[in-house]
Amino acid sequence: MGKSGSRGRAAGENRGWHYRGGYRTSGDSSMKKVDVAIIGAGPAGLFAANELIGSGLDVLLIDRGVEPSVRKHICFGVGGAGAFSDGKLNLTSKIGGDPASIGQDEAVIQSYIDQVDQTFTAFGAPEKYSGEDQQALSALKREASRHGIEFISGRQRHMGTSHVREIIDRFYHHLLDHGILTSLENRIEHISHKGNGFILSGKEEIEARYVLAAPGRAGAYWLREEAGKLGIVTEYGPIDVGVRVEFPAEIYTQIEEVMYDAKLRVRTPSYDDMVRTFCTNPRGFVVKESYDDFTLVNGHAENDEKTENTNFALLSHIELTDPVEDTTEYGRAIAKLATTIGGGRPIIQRLKDMKSGHRSTADRLRRAMISPTLTDVTPGDISMALPDRVVVNLVEGLEQLNAIIPGLTSDNTFIYAPEIKFYDTRYPVSPAMETIIPGFYVAGDASGHCRGIVYSAVSGLIAARHMRQIAQGSAVKLKEKRA
Repeated sequence: MGKSGSRGRAAGENRGWHYRGGYRTSGDSSMKKVDVAIIGAGPAGLFAANELIGSGLDVLLIDRGVEPSVRKHICFGVGGAGAFSDGKLNLTSKIGGDPASIGQDEAVIQSYIDQVDQTFTAFGAPEKYSGEDQQALSALKREASRHGIEFISGRQRHMGTSHVREIIDRFYHHLLDHGILTSLENRIEHISHKGNGFILSGKEEIEARYVLAAPGRAGAYWLREEAGKLGIVTEYGPIDVGVRVEFPAEIYTQIEEVMYDAKLRVRTPSYDDMVRTFCTNPRGFVVKESYDDFTLVNGHAENDEKTENTNFALLSHIELTDPVEDTTEYGRAIAKLATTIGGGRPIIQRLKDMKSGHRSTADRLRRAMISPTLTDVTPGDISMALPDRVVVNLVEGLEQLNAIIPGLTSDNTFIYAPEIKFYDTRYPVSPAMETIIPGFYVAGDASGHCRGIVYSAVSGLIAARHMRQIAQGSAVKLKEKRA
């Protein structure tokens, strides 16, 4: 496999290296050398690799999963979790991140978002958008405001599960065709700092001048542990803990016509906590996500295969203060408890039972007008698994949302638990996504600065562009203050 660009010299002549199978090797033939190692082939990693094509840098894209055409695991593999679900693209800087958190201007971030959108178009994404009818958006915003609900609008694009896998496969082969090296089914265990570079230890040892760590939510905990060993101080951010809500598709149709994945937020009466919807899937499926220590739920929608149900995540926003500030460990403890109670499977409960304090049984579930789309579940009592405050927030949040989604709190609504979003460990970074260690960058959901496909892709682009500028001797001097 070729290089990602030609610098008109043989690296072996300058540094005593030679090429073997696309990698440079030093005297120790087991040590592979590249200029850039990207950990994680999700949106951040893919877009970073694409940006580095033609840069003259040897780029290695690493993932613990497999290539798109044979991939089965929801969380690992080329495309990451987000780009292997149903491919929702939020094309506004107001959804998915905060430009100020990385010291960037909103207009600059929007230009990156436009580039991400154009790239997906180039690889075959359907040119169909939602959230563009300003009159309808304004009407929904007014109606939501009347009931104390905040509606965050923005232009969206839905690629669909089957299409997004084809798109990611084209993207992946484009990278291969342009000299990007890959190391799949390679779980990096350790990262060590050596001189002006880094050593990555997995199924092989790799030395890299630059590292972009973008392992996604599934690898966020591992990255935090490795970052601590490297001396990178991280900050505890908030965490979102909640459930996946499934209900008859018809009751969401009017909102879906305005914005496919409407972003709705409320403040709950009892605790004044923020509860929000996330990742709505009209006529979609609830799915199980298996991690090393626990099981979570998620959702997606197919292009061709439709169900009678719609689902969305309902998440309670949690911020911890002294003496318990570690939101990651808090979230993991909740996930492990729920997995234990569910016998290794997600818990399902009818909303009616949840509100009345009854444990759901298979018989109680059958009394609903709809059938659950995820059947590998354990009927049970979610209040035994989630903190009481979270349960109160979720029930109150659903009651508020029922004002604009009539029927949401009927006897035909299912609740699956747990759904937890781990983007709570935040890394102080420069506007180029570089940490306090020169040459070590973070991107994607694991960075703590992104949520979702588009912002993750943008963060990868930003980091890669800075590496490219350094390689070409044109890096702009960035302000020292870390976000």
